[in-house]
Amino acid sequence: MFILILPVLFSIVLGYILRQTGFLTDAMIDGFKKIVINVTLPALLLTAFTQIKFQQKYWAVFLAIFLACGILLLLTTGIAKLFKIRSPYFPFLCTGFEAGMLGYALYASFYNGSVAEFAVIDVGQVLFVFIVLVPLVMMTGGIHEGKTGVSDSLRIAVKSPVVWAIIIGVLLSAFGIAKFAKREWYQAIESLLTYVSVPTTFLICLVIGSGLKFSFANMKNELITVLVRLVLTLLMAFLIRAAVLVPLKLGKDLTDALFIMFLLPGPFVIPAFMQNASGEDKTYVSNTLSMNTLVSLAAIFIAVGILN
Repeated sequence: MFILILPVLFSIVLGYILRQTGFLTDAMIDGFKKIVINVTLPALLLTAFTQIKFQQKYWAVFLAIFLACGILLLLTTGIAKLFKIRSPYFPFLCTGFEAGMLGYALYASFYNGSVAEFAVIDVGQVLFVFIVLVPLVMMTGGIHEGKTGVSDSLRIAVKSPVVWAIIIGVLLSAFGIAKFAKREWYQAIESLLTYVSVPTTFLICLVIGSGLKFSFANMKNELITVLVRLVLTLLMAFLIRAAVLVPLKLGKDLTDALFIMFLLPGPFVIPAFMQNASGEDKTYVSNTLSMNTLVSLAAIFIAVGILN
C-alpha cells in the first residue's frame, strides 16, 4: 500500500516545499496547470477511452453520476440553514468532483497508470460541472460582461480540450476503435499520446502541493462544509453502487473508481467563475477547497487500502 502512495506523497510534498522556498512561482504553477489541462490530460483521457471495451451499460453510469451530482446540489441547498451557513456557495462546494487536477493523478498512481475506469465514472460529473454547476456559480454573482452564466459556461466547455477529449474518446470507444489496435497507424498514435500524457500525474501533484495550506484556525463553516460533503458523497456512492453498478454487473474496477471519485474535493474551477462575490465568500470557498483537498487525500489513501 505505502509503495503505491509514495510517489504521490513525494510529489505533493515536493510541490509544497518548492512553493514555500520560492522555487515555484505563481507564473510557473499557472504554466503547469495550462500544460496539464490543454495538453497532457487530454492525451491521457483519449488514450484511456480508446483502450476500454465500451459497453452500452456505461450510458446508465453516465446518467447516474450526472443525476447524483444534481441531487447533492438540491439536497445541500435545502439543508444549508440547518448548519447556519449563509454563504450561497455552500451547495456548490458539496457537489461535483475535482477529477482533472487531482482524481486522474491519484487513480493512475494506484492502478498502474490505467485511468479507463475512472474516466467512465468522470463523464457524468464533468458534464454536470459545465452544464449545471458553472452557470449557477456565475449567476449567483449576477450577469458578467453582458452574458449569462449558461452561455459563458457553454463557451468555455466548447473550448476545453478536456471536454473534447472525453467526447471524442467516448465516441471512438463506442464505435469500436479498439478493433484497429494491431494496425501500425493506431499503435503510432497511441504511442504518441502515451508519451505526451506521462508527465500528467507528476505535474498535477506539484500543483496540488504548491497550493496546500496547513493552518485552518477559526474555520468552523469550512470544516462543517467538508464533513457534510464527505458524508453525503459517500452515501451517494454506496447508493449508486447498489442501484446501478451491482444490477448491471459492472466490475470491481468501476466500483473502486466510483469511491475514489466521490471522495475527491469539489471542482477547483469554482473560484474562477465567482462573479462579484464578497471577500468573505471568496475566503470561504478557497479555504474549504484547501481543507477538503487534505481531507480527501487522507480519505482516498485509506479507501485504497481497504479496496485493495
